[in-house]
Amino acid sequence: MSGEVADASTSLASSVLDWYSIVGSISADFLVLAIRFCAFSLIGVIEGGAKLLFGTPSTDTWKFQPYPQRYNTRGKLKYVEGEEYKDEIDVPATLKSASSFPLTPEELVQKCKAVLTSDFGCKDPSVLAPDFRFVAPVVGPLGKEEFTAAFASFKVRDALPDVRENSWNFHVDPIEPNRVWWLARAEGTHSAPLFFPPPKKIEATGVKVEWPVSAQSMSFDEQGRCYQLTVGYSCDKQTGNTGGLGAVFGLLYAIGKPLPFVEGQPWEPSAPFRLAQRIGNVAKRFGYGPGAVKKKPLAGAGPEAVKSEGKSE
Repeated sequence: MSGEVADASTSLASSVLDWYSIVGSISADFLVLAIRFCAFSLIGVIEGGAKLLFGTPSTDTWKFQPYPQRYNTRGKLKYVEGEEYKDEIDVPATLKSASSFPLTPEELVQKCKAVLTSDFGCKDPSVLAPDFRFVAPVVGPLGKEEFTAAFASFKVRDALPDVRENSWNFHVDPIEPNRVWWLARAEGTHSAPLFFPPPKKIEATGVKVEWPVSAQSMSFDEQGRCYQLTVGYSCDKQTGNTGGLGAVFGLLYAIGKPLPFVEGQPWEPSAPFRLAQRIGNVAKRFGYGPGAVKKKPLAGAGPEAVKSEGKSE
């Protein structure tokens, strides 16, 4: 009996502490939101006034118009027949019947690998088109000269001499048939100085960097030159030790030298999103909201009691 009383007391204390933490955190979130609203309102006034007075400077390279698809097979897709799942594209059939791009899938994959072999055009700029663009999740777009100069200056392969890109699954996009996609899960040891940003030198840390699984792509023109490169798009932030960040941002985070802005840090929920999640999880405990479990009525309870027990939405 004394054991049951002790367990009940422990459970009650744990519940009280849990609710203390929940209520305190939600209250803090409301305070943060109030401060955030005031700060963002002031920032909006300042930024709006600056744009009105000074216009948009040419340094704002992140504001750009994406390249339109030069080739696409929408409306002409072929699907795999004879299977229960009906939405798998029959890639060979689609590319054979619907693609008007002059290079074959095999030729495109070889062109893609040639760009990789040339260190993304740093060793042989002729593999890149004059209108080349580099577009990463945060950085970009960068033009041909700007990209090759910047990428070569980092000397990533010198800083990680054993780096392997660990690429696989090279294939042509059946909807955009002049584009090659592939996956990569790069890794390497930071065993020599890294120059970032040049001329700043980060001495070797000995850290083995493991990037997350990432999706990469190259788009090609009719002459077989790459006119757009996208890299560093993480498919699973749980993999690797870069906090889900790709490319150089991920490398810097893994070796303990993260960049001092939000884009260079692992994802964290914003205050509004965090508050919505907390309130949603509290509501679920009372049987409300998506995924909530409807409470079972007490034995012998009437309709009014059932109604008062709450419902899931």
